[in-house]
Amino acid sequence: MDVDQEDETVNLLPNTSARDALTEPAIEADLTDFEAQVLVAEDRQNDLALREIAPMADYNFEWDKDRRRFKGQRETFTASSGPTFPITDRTRPVDIFYKMCDSDLLDRLCLETNRYASQKIALLKTGNKLLPNSRLQRWTPIDKDEMISFLALTILQGLYPLPDEESYFSFNGFGSMPYFSRIMSYNRYFLIKSLLHFVDNQNLTEPTKLSKIQPITDYFNEKFSSLYYPGQEIAIDESLLKWHGRLGFAQKILSKAAQVGVKTYELCESSSGYLWKFFVYAGKTKPTNTPVVDDMTGHVQQHCHDMTGSDTTDSTDRPTNATVKIVYDLVEPLLNKGHTLIMDHFYNSPLLVRCLKRQKTDCYGTLRLNREFVPDYLKTLNKSDLRRGEVVASYCSDLSVIVWRDANIVSLISTYHSLHVGTKTKYNGVTHKPNIVLDYNKSMGGVDKKDQDLSAHPLERCKNKVWYKKLFRRMFNAAIFNCFVIFATSNPKINYRQFRIILAEDLLKIHRQIDLTDEKRLITRRSGLKTKTSTVRPKTHQRPQLEHRHFPTRTGFKQSRCWMCAQRKATTRTVWKCMECDVNLCIEHCFMNYHIKPVIDTTF
Repeated sequence: MDVDQEDETVNLLPNTSARDALTEPAIEADLTDFEAQVLVAEDRQNDLALREIAPMADYNFEWDKDRRRFKGQRETFTASSGPTFPITDRTRPVDIFYKMCDSDLLDRLCLETNRYASQKIALLKTGNKLLPNSRLQRWTPIDKDEMISFLALTILQGLYPLPDEESYFSFNGFGSMPYFSRIMSYNRYFLIKSLLHFVDNQNLTEPTKLSKIQPITDYFNEKFSSLYYPGQEIAIDESLLKWHGRLGFAQKILSKAAQVGVKTYELCESSSGYLWKFFVYAGKTKPTNTPVVDDMTGHVQQHCHDMTGSDTTDSTDRPTNATVKIVYDLVEPLLNKGHTLIMDHFYNSPLLVRCLKRQKTDCYGTLRLNREFVPDYLKTLNKSDLRRGEVVASYCSDLSVIVWRDANIVSLISTYHSLHVGTKTKYNGVTHKPNIVLDYNKSMGGVDKKDQDLSAHPLERCKNKVWYKKLFRRMFNAAIFNCFVIFATSNPKINYRQFRIILAEDLLKIHRQIDLTDEKRLITRRSGLKTKTSTVRPKTHQRPQLEHRHFPTRTGFKQSRCWMCAQRKATTRTVWKCMECDVNLCIEHCFMNYHIKPVIDTTF
């Protein structure tokens, strides 16, 4: 339903209590004095940085309650979304994996792992610290097939979680995984995991905080953005990788499930959660004593250690050390295509939204009312000024700001939403909310959807002593998820778990040759008091190939006389025949005897 244009303050069923994800404080009254002070300082810094990229003409905002002043229209999406390479119903999951993780990545992993292993062994031998029983004594260089097998085992571990990694390779009762040890021994797996490396340590002349993982992040960023183009609606949000160890740029964000860890800024497709671009936050460029505000709730983030790192990217035509740089670093390749960008109040401001609109990119999301260029009469709003369910709107020529009173004051900004009220059915009840709130709840969860799918099959759940190896597992897990999104465009019936199972099995069939000296090789498994044996069937590529197509099929009749039985003057009836010979035969004995034994002429 539409709201009357003359009165932009309406009441949406004040007695309703249903809410979605909009619990972000929009006013300083919801914060403590210290948090409000920090928040004002951060927003002032970001607003000053925005002035460096906006022309003077964009500083003029003539706000009015009259909706007729608002002329905002949604941009037309001119790009083509989906995979950038052809996919058919015959495309296999492993085919997409080879495009996502090509020879460049696998060669780098093998090269740097072997290099690091030789350097470490040589260093230990020099200091006489290499023990005789050390696993390093049994190290042999890893090749591409073994590296893929190692990655496939990592995928399988996410599908079948166990308390520790050694449990996958040992017998522990009914919860055993007997085939892991057939693929790779635990000692070999542990060696590869501990020696896995991504760069040459001796060539790091100017090391940074991310230098040990930077080549991998650059590789995956290039692959994610080149293999798939997102749809019209995209979202920017943060993701947190759990890490409780000592790390100079670890962050504490209580609104995230991990709460403490490595933060990444990510741009995802809203509908599928496809991770299109990301970068790791390694701290500010200059030391600062100002606490950082929690990106989601507006509360202060207490850093675990000093934040003295540097940003992963540098740009001379955009301001540094501000949220506007984060937005432009992520969304710049998608500008002028008609995309709709959804962001929360950590990024949004009237000036930034107007700058994006000038570049044919719509934007909407939550907004803090203390930002620059927000109407003054909205800045002074608090909970006592509005009853629950009431909405206040203000417009200029290209922007709209809508303030809705729910459990908290919720404020949003948009380039094409005006004040229209929609309904949503939940728990057998109907709730009334502004349309912009419903759209935000529906489209903002792109990053959350990706994180939810990754957490269901985590690869980084096991203990890691080195943070960048755990980050590699997280990026590899995201790469598998992106492969699934690409595969699902032409195979929508497959689910995420089935995709991962098929992918891991195909990788092991292709790259891991298990030594089967006999088709009936026996696996001996010790189970308590007695020993149990089982026969292993040969692999698919070891089965004999038939030269002819003599297969049994039904005749279509209930009473057909067997040809072989007829030669013996028998009257046996059958419903089977040979597909190639078109001869009626009994399925048990006559079918085989007909094809392998010569027919004896019984006529004299």
